[in-house]
Amino acid sequence: RSFHSLVPPMEHRLVSLLPLSHLLEQSVGLFYALSVGADIHYVRSRNPRVIFEALRERRVTSMVLVPQFIDLFWSGIEREAERAGRLPLLNRLRRVARWLPVRLRHRLFRDLHAQLGGSFRLFLSAGAFLPPAIQQAWEDVGVTILQGYGATETGTGCCTTLEDHGPGTVGRPAAGAEVRIADDGDILFRGPTLFHGYWNEPDKTRAAFTDEGWYRTGDIGHFDAGGRLVLSGRKKDMIVLPNGFNVFPEDIENVLREEGLRDSVVLETRPGRIEAIVLWPGTHGPPQSGDVPPGDEAVADGSGAEDAARVTAELGRIVKAANQRLGMNQRLAGWRLWPDADFPRTHTLKVKRDLVRAWAAVETPIAVREDQPGT
Repeated sequence: RSFHSLVPPMEHRLVSLLPLSHLLEQSVGLFYALSVGADIHYVRSRNPRVIFEALRERRVTSMVLVPQFIDLFWSGIEREAERAGRLPLLNRLRRVARWLPVRLRHRLFRDLHAQLGGSFRLFLSAGAFLPPAIQQAWEDVGVTILQGYGATETGTGCCTTLEDHGPGTVGRPAAGAEVRIADDGDILFRGPTLFHGYWNEPDKTRAAFTDEGWYRTGDIGHFDAGGRLVLSGRKKDMIVLPNGFNVFPEDIENVLREEGLRDSVVLETRPGRIEAIVLWPGTHGPPQSGDVPPGDEAVADGSGAEDAARVTAELGRIVKAANQRLGMNQRLAGWRLWPDADFPRTHTLKVKRDLVRAWAAVETPIAVREDQPGT
């Protein structure tokens, strides 16, 4: 009932990519989809070629995905445009298209929509933070993104709607769900979709609830003036500086992204010192089969020193530009280049921050200095 109040009534033809053990896929991509008579296609692999073939053959209208997949799809579109020398044109058309009605955006980007099957209209995204820049990119070309928020424990939560889906919020509580913000910013849930406890773990169950029966999500957020929930980040990832100021890594990572660095993990490596762990410039999300860290290629062809200088200059430029936009307490003191082609990730492509944090604890950063050229 809750999801029927959130997802718009329309003819849905879906391609399923998420594991059915994930509550988002199970509740929306299976139970809700079956209840409205949707066509569901399960692909044999996550290979991009297989996925895009399925989108075209099935004339898919909608997909239920975590943000990492939505990001990965857009990366593929940008790579193809860059390979064809049309990336600048794509970006110029996007800036114009966002002011046009959706039907005209489809006409403007008809070649792109032909690759998606010609009927694609809607992403439902939940499970992690969706960078506003990625939502804006898809909406520019005429694909609406409804962004939701909840946890396995809450069953449902908040979601934007077709009438109100601006970037940066996860919407208002679904029917039957109660949401409030604790004094420390923790998002609390209560309602009939809430779970009753963890199997055979009474202590963990007690710790998860307030005395009034509200579930502690461990996420930090606030409501905007229109009553929409805005997420800041996970409480366990929040950086509390020695001066008492709270810094959310996602805020910094999003600015780095807007300056040209697609993937980063921002950490406090020692009290008061904020650093970014970054991927090789030009890397687009999870590596494809056969990818190797660019550093290894540089060693193989003898161009390691030249590549290292280029990377240092490019990353320094990005970090410096980001620092100019960030608040005084958010600014980066250094960056480190992750040694592999991608960060360690879960089965839904979330970065395993604890592993990155453990690696950063023993590595040496490259400092950000105003007097060092390019940084």
